[in-house]
Amino acid sequence: MRACWGGHDQAAKKKVAERDQEERWAVLIQSAFALFSGAPHDDSGTTENFVWTRADAVAAVATAAGLLARLEDRP
Repeated sequence: MRACWGGHDQAAKKKVAERDQEERWAVLIQSAFALFSGAPHDDSGTTENFVWTRADAVAAVATAAGLLARLEDRP
């Protein structure tokens, strides 16, 4: 089974409906990483305009926790 993280580039080249389950996980992981990495930055014109609500933080933590818990079951 290929690693989720490494499958993102391959998955991004496909139409959504053509992605297998591992490719869909890879896209989710990469998307979560991209969203979360904006929080500690204030890059001009992009992340400087991010606004984080409590609900955003709860959703981000829940997503990260769920992805980390999933790693427990992986070989």
